[in-house]
Amino acid sequence: MNSDIQTIIENGENSFVEFKEASVAPNKLAEELVAFLNIKGGSIFIGISDKGEITGIDMDRKSNLEESVMNVCRNNIIPPIIPQYETIKIKTKWIAKISVSEGIEKPYSTIQGKHFVRTGTTKRIASREELLRLHQNSMVLHIDDHPIQKAGIECVDMEKVSSFFLKVYDIDFKDIDRSEKDRILINASIMSPVNSDLFLTIAGILFFGKKKGILFSSIEQYFSHAGIQFVAYENEDMESILDRFDSFEPYPEAIDSIVHKIRLNWKTPSKIKGMKRQETSFPEKMFRELVVNAVTHRDYSIHSKIQIRMFPGRILVVTPGRLVNSVTIEKMKTGISIPRNPLIIKYMQNFKYSDQLGRGIPMVVRKVKEMPGFEIEFMEKEDQFLVILYLPH
Repeated sequence: MNSDIQTIIENGENSFVEFKEASVAPNKLAEELVAFLNIKGGSIFIGISDKGEITGIDMDRKSNLEESVMNVCRNNIIPPIIPQYETIKIKTKWIAKISVSEGIEKPYSTIQGKHFVRTGTTKRIASREELLRLHQNSMVLHIDDHPIQKAGIECVDMEKVSSFFLKVYDIDFKDIDRSEKDRILINASIMSPVNSDLFLTIAGILFFGKKKGILFSSIEQYFSHAGIQFVAYENEDMESILDRFDSFEPYPEAIDSIVHKIRLNWKTPSKIKGMKRQETSFPEKMFRELVVNAVTHRDYSIHSKIQIRMFPGRILVVTPGRLVNSVTIEKMKTGISIPRNPLIIKYMQNFKYSDQLGRGIPMVVRKVKEMPGFEIEFMEKEDQFLVILYLPH
């Protein structure tokens, strides 16, 4: 028996593997394929029961199964797809393998208009929030220009807006009448009209929301999951906290505050060379880039903060949202990126915190290689992107 197939059967169904009998109905097959397409892809093995028993495909069925599968993919899935298809002989029985990668035209649905997602060994209908993320990850829409209703003109830091337009566009914002100000704020996607009112967009509140209201900042009051949480632990068991800070400041001030917190809790690694101790200088530019990368590429539809955790031997940056579309970790290391939040990236560029040339992560990787004893790891875990910086002992 093919050793790879044997291993798959022994391991059973999982997030990337589904077993189906040869009698599977076309609509059920379409649902399983849609669920794989909307997440990370996977394979359906036809001729294997849910329990892992090889039931096989009748020879009569085998001769026209591929055509049936292609018809399902063409007629029962929106938008249509072309999967990989192969038949495999296991001893005296035949099975079929249908494989699809993560779709690039998400969200996918069945002909009945149902959007499924794969969760573990099962599929389910996508929630409203998941459907929004599927649209966003496929670049059909960008969430950062969406209005935050309730966050009106009173939440705007007009001093910062005036300083920004004067410095970047040489526009004296203070001397403009109210209607012209509103027009500029709308054109800059800082605010968005809803019926007869104006509200801050996500990008608008993140950069130009007031730092302090009556009790809270605009971000904490109306968009609190966009905050950044910093925690320094005494050891790996996470029982003793040395420092904690939750930033709800606008960008880029929030980035500077978090980098400052990392610096305050930085235990300077050192080594003895000859008769002198050589201290490792604080790599401020590297940490700033890691935080900038987190805030510009995070998924703002996920109600979870960016988390930065410091341990004696490592620093962990947890960003809500997986890498967007077809970007992989290896591509990211070479500077390839697809903007999930183009407005946020544009404002980061205006504030001189990003050059939009994809040099940030390659710079971080290069910097780590220059620092003896340091290592860095990138990984995706469910709906999170993780960066782990390992420190010298």
